[in-house]
Amino acid sequence: MALPDINITKATGGLGRQQPTSDGISALITQGVAIAGKLALGTVYELRSIQAAEAIGITATATNFTKTYRHISEFFRQSPGAVLLFMAVARTVPMADICDRTLAGGAKTLLTNANGRVKQLAVVLNPASGYTPVVTGGLDADVLTAVAKAQALAAEEFLQHRPVAVLLGGHSLQADLSTAPDLRALNSEYVAVVAGTDHGNAPGEPAIGTALGATSAAGVNESIAWVQKFNLTGDGSFLNAGLTNGKALSELLPGDLGNVADKGFIVVRQHAGIDGFYFSDSPTCTVASSDYAYLENVRTTNKAAIITRTALLPALNGPLPVNADGTLVAQAIGELQGKVVAALTAGLQQTGEASALGVYIDPAQNVVSTSQLAVRVRLVPVGVGRQINVSLGLAAKIS
Repeated sequence: MALPDINITKATGGLGRQQPTSDGISALITQGVAIAGKLALGTVYELRSIQAAEAIGITATATNFTKTYRHISEFFRQSPGAVLLFMAVARTVPMADICDRTLAGGAKTLLTNANGRVKQLAVVLNPASGYTPVVTGGLDADVLTAVAKAQALAAEEFLQHRPVAVLLGGHSLQADLSTAPDLRALNSEYVAVVAGTDHGNAPGEPAIGTALGATSAAGVNESIAWVQKFNLTGDGSFLNAGLTNGKALSELLPGDLGNVADKGFIVVRQHAGIDGFYFSDSPTCTVASSDYAYLENVRTTNKAAIITRTALLPALNGPLPVNADGTLVAQAIGELQGKVVAALTAGLQQTGEASALGVYIDPAQNVVSTSQLAVRVRLVPVGVGRQINVSLGLAAKIS
């Protein structure tokens, strides 16, 4: 018999701490010039602070990287402590080629080497002085071509189990905003275009670093336009806002900003009665009726795909016992469904990034003949209050 004692065991989980996620890992690709001994074109640099960017020669006064410095500093201002993979390519490489999945040395190379770490990628131009865009449909034609290229790239990355959302700089929006293209008609659900600017600090330059940082800091279910969380004003940034046509918001005609936002551009706006500037919304370049019409829809589904695959991967090429009538054994179905449900519950539902979920495996499917198992996963997303409608009136009494 053991000596009398007071036995104490340590309980765990009481603080509710979560394992760190990779949801915020991002990448930025732009144009530039090599810096001897510091920065090589086509090389990926992992940055964890603005000081790390300065160490490779990207400073506020660097002749060829002043815009890039601002994008990176804005990224870390919005998402302190995040991871940013950075690559610069030659200034002769257009945005469309950077996004082309068939070309080496651009986004495809970065994403392949990152092996699924990057969850959101931003591409922005940094051309040499004197660059004259070819304008098509009220926007730099290079951007419009890049939308389709980025969509094809992201669709292929999804099939390669490296899902990613892509943000593009909406360069050279024209003064006549009625000519702006309807991005909602481009059938590119993985892609979003940023045409809002920090007009006080970088008039005409898309706020791509700010948008990428906000996306990094947001839960996968959160809109970067959430007023409570994403006030863009701070540290001297966004004391004024505008569009990539170089105009400040105060110069726009009534309805102009809303019309551009309705066409699927991410712009910056103010809200009456509250200080600061905010993103208008988080649209992707596809129809508003699509299940993936907003960045948070894409990011939530991308995360669910990663979690589901990880849960099912150990079962790949494993035995699937069947009953005498060819149906799957109930225990096998239960085990597989249980693994996916548990993983999605822990990774999405318990973190508040999904409202509900369901997993179904049809026991009658013919796995003996086909060697294929169909698993149906459905998520109920977290809603976003894009319109809050209030009925306000006077009453003789409140009953």
